[in-house]
Amino acid sequence: MRLSTEASQAAVTAIEEAFGSISGADALPGWLDGPRGDALAAFVRAGFPAARAEEWKYTNLAEVIGSSAERLKREPAAADRALIGKLVSRVPRRAGDPTVVIANGRFDPELSSLPGASEQIRVSVLSEASDEDRARYAAWLSEDSCEDAAPFAALNAAFVQDGVIIDIDRDARIAATLHLVFASDSSAAHTQTRVLISAGERSSATVIEHHVGAGDSWVNTTTDIECTESSQLTYVKLQDESEDADHIAAQEVRLASNSSFRAAHFDLGARLARNDLRVRLMGPGAHAEMFGLFLADGRRHVDNHTRIDHEAGDATSFEHYRGIMNDRGHGVFNGKIIVHDGADGTDAQLNNRNLLLSRTAEIDTKPELEIYTDDVKCAHGATTGQLDEHALFYLRARGIPARVAKHMLVIAFAREIL
Repeated sequence: MRLSTEASQAAVTAIEEAFGSISGADALPGWLDGPRGDALAAFVRAGFPAARAEEWKYTNLAEVIGSSAERLKREPAAADRALIGKLVSRVPRRAGDPTVVIANGRFDPELSSLPGASEQIRVSVLSEASDEDRARYAAWLSEDSCEDAAPFAALNAAFVQDGVIIDIDRDARIAATLHLVFASDSSAAHTQTRVLISAGERSSATVIEHHVGAGDSWVNTTTDIECTESSQLTYVKLQDESEDADHIAAQEVRLASNSSFRAAHFDLGARLARNDLRVRLMGPGAHAEMFGLFLADGRRHVDNHTRIDHEAGDATSFEHYRGIMNDRGHGVFNGKIIVHDGADGTDAQLNNRNLLLSRTAEIDTKPELEIYTDDVKCAHGATTGQLDEHALFYLRARGIPARVAKHMLVIAFAREIL
């Protein structure tokens, strides 16, 4: 059941009233009051996405909207140290890899570790921002106060609990992987966090954003990425939230000339998961590769929306997402490529493949191409199917049990992304 327009507007009004009364409003420094207030005004103007909105028509936000005001009124309790520690320990890391831990929306210095990172990577946390970083944080939040601000990004900026800015030095070659771990326990009514990654000229680095949780919570996170000229960044987002959690995330990526961005998204958990990834190729020679794997079983709902804007000529992009749905799981994939006027020499490829393992599983897929110039090479496609009966028979004929044979074929389907 979807909420009526009146009910959705009532939720927005309740959120506006909650903004001035939540105890967390005093937890952040006063210099953020202006940007946060402007972001709230932008959210109130936009409201929650309408049920008829094309970008949201396959994802029912009724439960998220209906409980949003009540969740935002509650400041997350102090993190359960033992549980958070257990969740963080599940994240695979190499010894010596720098790690930033955000527990229940707040930076946790005890669980974080930045050995040697300060030499070529500078990490700034909003709750401990220096005087010189304050203007940068304020300007960053103000970006989500414009007329066309995305509703959840504006809501995130208004109720932000903590944020992380990562600056990678120019010419730096970072061998270690930087881990950003977001952990929520059952007392986290909501978490509103932000990440900004800036890769310096000719730098090279890998960042993993890992979300883990336990219990009922609402995660709303925003990540902005800037790849300056000739930089190379690998970005992995792994969402493994509790099956009682709602996870809404957005990433905005800007690529300068000759920069390279490789991304991999994995959705393994959450009751409802929505991920919006937008990549803008703004300089000639920019290159983007995007891979994704999403799993939806039980009654889980996973929605991936991607958009690639080719704004400069001689840029390339390659995108490949795969979905696996079982039981009553519902998957959504919408991939859009826009080749703007003047972006001659563009080479863009988009592919989505989906596997349905039950009669009640569902997938809605929509690859799109919009081309406003000549001299381009673009292709897109999508397929949806079941396990190959001939392949199953081949494995069964060699003594492999049916359940194991199906498992082998599913793993083989996923392995091309992994």
